[in-house]
Amino acid sequence: MFPMIREYIRDQHGKVRFERLRQAENHLLRFIEIAGDRPLPEYLSADVTAFAKELSERRRLSASTVNGHLSSLSALFNWALAQGHPGLMENPCSGCKLPTGTVAAEQRQQPADKPLTLEQLRAFFEGEETAADFDTPYKYWVPLIQLHTGARIGEICQLEPKDITLIGERIPAFRFVASTARGKSERRVPVHPKLIELGLLAYVDGLDGLDTLWPGLIIPRLGSKGQNMGMWLSRHLERHGLKRSGRRTEAFRATFQHYLRLAGAPELHINALLGHMERKSAGATREPLWQTQPEALLNSLARLDYGIKFSAYVGPGPTGLK
Repeated sequence: MFPMIREYIRDQHGKVRFERLRQAENHLLRFIEIAGDRPLPEYLSADVTAFAKELSERRRLSASTVNGHLSSLSALFNWALAQGHPGLMENPCSGCKLPTGTVAAEQRQQPADKPLTLEQLRAFFEGEETAADFDTPYKYWVPLIQLHTGARIGEICQLEPKDITLIGERIPAFRFVASTARGKSERRVPVHPKLIELGLLAYVDGLDGLDTLWPGLIIPRLGSKGQNMGMWLSRHLERHGLKRSGRRTEAFRATFQHYLRLAGAPELHINALLGHMERKSAGATREPLWQTQPEALLNSLARLDYGIKFSAYVGPGPTGLK
C-alpha cells in the first residue's frame, strides 16, 4: 500500500490544499502502521473497523478526528478504484465511519477549550502521583511552557536551543515559528520569570550540540508536530480525573489566556503573546509588539502568578536537573 500512497499524494498535488494533503498522508501512514502494509485489494471492512476502534478506544482520539482518518482512507480507495487498480473491487471504508450523532454530540460538548481551575492545576502539578509521570524533560517542561506562554503544543515541541533567544538585547524569549497559508509567521514571547526560576535556561544550556529541546520526543514528519505529546497529555489528564467535556489538549493555552485576563493584562498584549493576528488597514504595516514593546509584554506576562509550588525536574535527562 505504501507505494500507492506515494502515487496518490503525487497525483493530488495542486488539486488539494497543501496542509490538507499533508494531513491525509499522515492519516494513511498511520493506517498502514496499525493495519500493516499490504496490497490494496487485501484490505477488508474488518481492517478499517479495527483501525477506527484502535484510534477511538486505545489512542482515545475524538470521533471527529477518527472520521477524518477514515475520510482520507476512503478517498484513497475511491481514487484507486477510479484508476482501475487491479483486483480492487470495492471501497472497504463504506459504512465504517462513526455515527454522525456521536460527532455532533461531541462538538456540542466541546465548543472551546475550558481553562483549568487553580484546584485542578495544583492536582496536576503538585500531586505526588501526577509528578511521578514527569519522567522525561518534555513531559515536565512542555505543559509548564504552555501554561506560561499560551503557545500551542506543536509550537513548543518543535523548539530548538537556538529558539531561546533575546529580545530588546536582554530579555530571554521563545521564538515560535508557525506555518500559515501565506508562509511562515514568527513571534517571540518573553520567558516567564517562573520558568527561569525553575531552571529552564540552565536546562537549555545543558543541551550543547543538540538540535532539539526535547531529546527522545518523536516529532511526526507529517501532521501535527505536537501529536505524540498531545496524546500523552490527553491520557495524563484523563488518568488523573482532569479530562472533561469541552477540554482538549490545549487546555493550558486556554488557562493561560483566562488567568492573564484575570490578572488585568491588556487584551492587546494577550493577543500578541498568543499570536492572534491584528487586523490592519489595506497597505498598512506595523511592527509586532515583541519588537516595539518587549518590556511592556514582559511586565504583562509577569502579572501571571498561579500560586503553585512547581517541583523541579528530577527525572533523567541531559542536564540532570534536580
